[in-house]
Amino acid sequence: MDDSTTAAEETRNRKRARLTSSAGDVVDRISSLNDDVLLHVLELVGDVRDVVRTTSALSRRWRNLWKRVPALSFASRSVWEATVVEDYAALTRYVSSVNDVLVLRSQSAGCAIERLAISIVYHRHLELLMPASVDAIQGWIWYAFQHGVKSFSVNMRLPYFWSGSGHGDCRWRWGEIENGNDEHYKAAVFLDVFDAASPVGLEAMHLTLSGARLRLPTAVEFTSLTDLSLEWIKIDASSVHLLARLVSSASCPRLQKLRMRKLCIDALNEEMLLEADMLSELWIPDVKFLSLKLRTPNLKVFHLYQPWHQPLTISAPRLEELEVSFPRGSPPRWLDVDGDLPCVRSLKICMRSHRPRHITYDGEAENEIIDTNVQLLKHCSSLTCLDVTLTGPEPSKLRNVDIIKSRVPHLPHITSLTVNISLWLGRHDYGASVANLLTRFNNLRRLSLHLPFFKSLDDETSAGLDLLCNHQYHWKHNKFSMAHLLEVELTGLTGTDCEFWFMKAVLARAKRLHKVVISFSSNCWQHEGKMDAFE
Repeated sequence: MDDSTTAAEETRNRKRARLTSSAGDVVDRISSLNDDVLLHVLELVGDVRDVVRTTSALSRRWRNLWKRVPALSFASRSVWEATVVEDYAALTRYVSSVNDVLVLRSQSAGCAIERLAISIVYHRHLELLMPASVDAIQGWIWYAFQHGVKSFSVNMRLPYFWSGSGHGDCRWRWGEIENGNDEHYKAAVFLDVFDAASPVGLEAMHLTLSGARLRLPTAVEFTSLTDLSLEWIKIDASSVHLLARLVSSASCPRLQKLRMRKLCIDALNEEMLLEADMLSELWIPDVKFLSLKLRTPNLKVFHLYQPWHQPLTISAPRLEELEVSFPRGSPPRWLDVDGDLPCVRSLKICMRSHRPRHITYDGEAENEIIDTNVQLLKHCSSLTCLDVTLTGPEPSKLRNVDIIKSRVPHLPHITSLTVNISLWLGRHDYGASVANLLTRFNNLRRLSLHLPFFKSLDDETSAGLDLLCNHQYHWKHNKFSMAHLLEVELTGLTGTDCEFWFMKAVLARAKRLHKVVISFSSNCWQHEGKMDAFE
């Protein structure tokens, strides 16, 4: 061993000796780790302010290490019992501390922030906190755009509840609005902070604004943005075309993931045309448009939940996964699919199972509802996995009219079927729909049936469950094949006769069954007396 090696070893030993605790022989092995490991450890801490406070009290080895952490997260801390003055003071301190940390980071040369996430969560006093919160968010957006942040997320959650007529008029209302005071509605966040300049390096942006208005840019381009999420945001009626532009290839040429949730648009007559060449994943839960048109040649995943628009036009030839969940099983009256959807393997839809008694027409509207679902099934020629939610009117309004068996085509290519029963149906009323649906398949490998905690159970659990059923003919008279079935899953059982008959009918037909999973509702105990029969 040469002299240089010996000297280096002695130096390392002296450093380790200094790290030895005076109370024992415990060595601080963490501090001796390389910087990359320590930076990763600090990155896992939930709030960077805690990192700053903690490391400033440690050795020099740790003191300025936080300035090199690539991801910064800030989380406000709300107290339910806080007064108006206390909440406002807490928000002021929080915003100030976030800004102080960001200033310090901006002064650290060569230590850019790659990911910045900031949350503002308070439970009360919206009318006081909204303007100050919006002002702070505006400053943070400016900071992220100026300093080349790659991933930027703001999550503002203030107290509100959603209301609206359900016909295009939507608004957020807060419990503390008095005397028509809605000044906080005027609070707006501006995305056009750079006029026509583009934020350099921004790849992901997630904005949750608790109902604040968002002023959309007219010329700004997000040339590197691949992931965009807009939630709980108010959009002016005159700005829908700007929203369409923002999410289009003209503004975001590299956009691949888009989520628009709970966008409140003050318009009854605005169409949304989404043209995005590179978009591969799209989620639109609960957004109201007069109509929605998709021109997305590379879209692979599309989830549309509880939409309020009527016409739906889809041009997505590479779509692989499609979910179209409508309120109470009522899809749009007009669905137009450009060409076919040959790549769709997984489809999730809602389907009305009964015809309401109060409907007096000849069935035209009900046929339209079913035909929309049938259109989707026919366009998905390579479909192998189907998830259906059966819904309908309340049990008192049911009429024994089959609107599934006569309309849904035979689907021999589907091998996996999941049936979710809506809580709106009665515990003894879903059997006919499930039996009719099963007649459409003859090549199932996997079958799942999920029962909810039905509304009627709230009254029955204390008085004793109504387990008897006179609908045994559902399973005797309907012919369905389970010849290829390998797996069965049944959840939410309560011990009714119709559940028992369903199991018998399936098991009697499934000669190749390998796996059966059964679970009972945790909210019911009366089924215990029938466990032997189910076993």
